[in-house]
Amino acid sequence: MRFRDHRANRLQPPRQVAATLGLALAVATTVAAVHEEGVLKLATRALVAGDSLPVKGEKFTKRSPLTLALAGMAGQLSLGTVRTDSTGAFTASVLVPRDAAPGSYRLVATAEDGDEVASLDVTVSAAAAADHASMPGHEGMEMDEPTSEPLALDRARSPLVTWSVVTGIGLAVAAGVVMLRRPASGGQ
Repeated sequence: MRFRDHRANRLQPPRQVAATLGLALAVATTVAAVHEEGVLKLATRALVAGDSLPVKGEKFTKRSPLTLALAGMAGQLSLGTVRTDSTGAFTASVLVPRDAAPGSYRLVATAEDGDEVASLDVTVSAAAAADHASMPGHEGMEMDEPTSEPLALDRARSPLVTWSVVTGIGLAVAAGVVMLRRPASGGQ
């Protein structure tokens, strides 16, 4: 099989390689520009079920919606949707679901087409009990308010224990004095 030689249209091998790499780079940057990897920021990674969670994000695709969710072993808990500004950043406050089971989760930001564009490991703990009486076994109990009064603790004041401690301390001091006064026996 013979090919026609069109020298005017034929690229030299180094130019052909450069053109191929340039085309591949252009395609790669076009695909990468579809979703930029963003960064999620939280004041704390220890979340409490039922609490409000301030979330900040940056380096996302400009002016695009993102869905925030907690991904755990039992599935995803939706936290809501935010929209990035002209710089690709957002600030929002979302509510951690009250029924979120305690455990480890990932806070996930998902783009409009379902691609995950950022995530952060977090821990969710159970909602704090507002009233101690709501805890099983604590009905009818009253809690004292904190004061500056010292605690009245019952302590063992057996004379045998007290004299045993004093005698032990005295023997230790006497043994230390004897050891300090004894001349060092060396090789002299």
